[in-house]
Amino acid sequence: MLNLFGKKKKKSRGSAVADALAELKDDQDKRGKRRKRRGKQLLPSWVDRRILIGLGIIVIAIIADGVRRENQEFYATITHVYGQVQIHADAQSGGKAARVDDKLQDRNVIRTGAQSQAVLDFPDGSVVSVGPDSQMVVKLLEYNRGGAWRARSLFLQCGQVWAKVSPHFGKESEMKIYTPSSVAAVRGTMFSVYQDPKGRKSDIMCSDGTVQAQGLTGAPQALTPNSSATVSAGRATGRTRRMSSEQTGYFRRPELWKDTPEPHWLKTAELTITQTLDAPLTILGIGKASPYVGCANFARRAAAQEQLRRIFLNIEGQKYPEYINPGTIEELDIPPDKVRIILSSFHGDAIELYRQLEGGRGFIVFARARDTKRTLYKLTPYGVENATEAELRQYQAY
Repeated sequence: MLNLFGKKKKKSRGSAVADALAELKDDQDKRGKRRKRRGKQLLPSWVDRRILIGLGIIVIAIIADGVRRENQEFYATITHVYGQVQIHADAQSGGKAARVDDKLQDRNVIRTGAQSQAVLDFPDGSVVSVGPDSQMVVKLLEYNRGGAWRARSLFLQCGQVWAKVSPHFGKESEMKIYTPSSVAAVRGTMFSVYQDPKGRKSDIMCSDGTVQAQGLTGAPQALTPNSSATVSAGRATGRTRRMSSEQTGYFRRPELWKDTPEPHWLKTAELTITQTLDAPLTILGIGKASPYVGCANFARRAAAQEQLRRIFLNIEGQKYPEYINPGTIEELDIPPDKVRIILSSFHGDAIELYRQLEGGRGFIVFARARDTKRTLYKLTPYGVENATEAELRQYQAY
């Protein structure tokens, strides 16, 4: 602006600021228009940005619901309670009366009184019925997102359980019931395990499918439908025999014969998506299927090897035990709090096998890491090494 003498009039400070703000606004408007033009070039003309936002919300909701379904795999739900049933947070805690819809998780203990019973349901449709005068510990309920397999380990201190493993349990999944004298390993089947109160023997019965009955020594026995075997403490599995009419009658329980529903298609789709996204979900620590935030499988393998070395320190330098219960390793006289740490690093919350070598001159321990592939290791007086499935089978029959 010129004054009367043709000279440029000096702007006030307020005018200068206003002009600067106007120029800044014009520049921002131009940039916004350029971004819109670039966005239109990237997206088809018929795509509305609101559609993309809506789809993003749906995808996030599906992933969140998939994680919710995964989290359910880490619990067993009580669906029926008959008589006096108590739940304990762990073996040292006081109990409370069990109620329908209560959930059991790792380390929980369930005790039933005389003429009492509790029925547990699992998300895949599997069922476990805990009979009268029984005590059972939930060792581990695990769902491995990356491998899409389940692992369930129960310890029957005394009494009897009946179980039906759902056909939707998973091809690579496995359920094991440990007792003071035996191990019963199953996939899709109907079976029962009885443990006498003094811990001297257990009876393993198979009504349908196949059960592998393993003593603390000797070779395992494969039980086929309507067969059973007795395992004495510290002994190999006894000879297979047909179930008695009384044993067969025990399986006529409504909870075992109810139809197993097919999994909903949405659940199948959601778990497939979360399995695909296992790496980022684990790194972010999202969901109970991410037990180690930010840790890869190698960290889980390293943890298993480290705990095998701790077992080595407790075995070496003494007379090697004749046998070791894989679910408790109590024969090593390790304090319970340290046993919990050791076993929690292994698949199934237990070692796979212990064998004293001929003449007590050596030993071998097999254990699996909790990684996606359940990597198998062996421990000998020479240290920790990788092992093969063939070696495990060889020593199972030893």
